[in-house]
Amino acid sequence: MVTVLWALALLTAVSTSLLWSASVSYGLAHNDLELAGINALVEAGVNLAVDGMLDPRPDRRWPTDGRPHDVSFDGTPIKITIQDELGKIDLNQADTSLLVSLLQSAGLDVNVANNLAEKIVDWRTATSLKHLNGAKERDYAERGSGYRPRNGPFQSVDELLLVMDVTPELYRKVAPALTVYSGRQFVDPQVASPEVMRVLPGMTPEGVHAALAMRQNGPPIMDALAGDVLAYMRGRAFTIRTEFARSSRAIAAEVTIRLTENPNQPYWVLNWRSK
Repeated sequence: MVTVLWALALLTAVSTSLLWSASVSYGLAHNDLELAGINALVEAGVNLAVDGMLDPRPDRRWPTDGRPHDVSFDGTPIKITIQDELGKIDLNQADTSLLVSLLQSAGLDVNVANNLAEKIVDWRTATSLKHLNGAKERDYAERGSGYRPRNGPFQSVDELLLVMDVTPELYRKVAPALTVYSGRQFVDPQVASPEVMRVLPGMTPEGVHAALAMRQNGPPIMDALAGDVLAYMRGRAFTIRTEFARSSRAIAAEVTIRLTENPNQPYWVLNWRSK
């Protein structure tokens, strides 16, 4: 009798274990399938955006200044925006005065903004020399920091959070205006957001308003292009944002790409973030 009871208990334990394992496997498979579906929609949005921005017909070409474009793919409505990275301030190329202007727009007074801009420049500068109010290895060590300045280019905008005196609140305010992908010291006002345009040297509120009004009919340079649009845009980086609903959940993804000269691989993915 005891043997029978032990056998039944053992069989019950084995059955329970198998059911649990099957449940876990099903859950993992379902999650993988869901993730694959989300990634497929994001990739579809990116490909539609690339086709749209390279359309040889100026009147059909998608804008690259962050204006939304609504499409549908496989029955799923998707909102897509394309932001040319030349419309942002390059964290590795911007001079101190432009960084000061950006930091002031986030609410810092001119002296605090200037000191912080010097720390940002010192982070990316290879030499051991520092600005008057900047920060190098010794300064970080004296603060008890567990890391030191890179003394090289920022690898991502997120890295700005490591710079001395950059707070999460300040970062949230300035990050949308920043990039590490344009490789240019200047910002193209034709594709810049209003927030970026306001901090450009010599730009007045009236100038911002006039520039935005001109965009409604398409950027002048892009309108002048016909079939050579790829030649004009190759090598440039763009962030494509896709938004859609999946299983009653809102999905937003940002994929930064760089256009190439290879028709078989028209772009490289530089960064992919989804939430």
